[in-house]
Amino acid sequence: MFPSLEFLYEIWVRKALSAAGHTVLIYDYLLTFDDEISYIWNAPWTVVKVLFLINRYGDLAGQTLIRLEEVGILTNNSQLFCQRFDIITTYFMILSSESIHILVLIRAWAIWGARRNTKNLLVGGYVSYVLILLGIASYGAHNDSSRLTPYSQF
Repeated sequence: MFPSLEFLYEIWVRKALSAAGHTVLIYDYLLTFDDEISYIWNAPWTVVKVLFLINRYGDLAGQTLIRLEEVGILTNNSQLFCQRFDIITTYFMILSSESIHILVLIRAWAIWGARRNTKNLLVGGYVSYVLILLGIASYGAHNDSSRLTPYSQF
């Protein structure tokens, strides 16, 4: 059964908006690259600097892979590919958002006086949160990926 024209149009709109968003992301990188060289690359290496760079360039690489898959450049006609790509995408989104959360926690710890008790509370709460998040995401990705079909069927 061939999908309706309305469904195909909605997929096209989603892909177009995704491409537009990715274009804005790359444009933002280009606009801020001079400042990044001045303020980030010339600064001493710290945990915060490493987390910032991982988030900045890891996010760009991950988003680019997702866009390449959406437009059909990075594709495979197997359900196994779709399942693995879904799981990888799920973990990428978690890692991308969690690197920012860690930066916020480091900043909160510094604002609250960098005390050991505060650090232990923040780390304990964060580790509990991440374990729950990974458990739920793994369960969801594993159960949902069994129903995926390759884009090329549409």
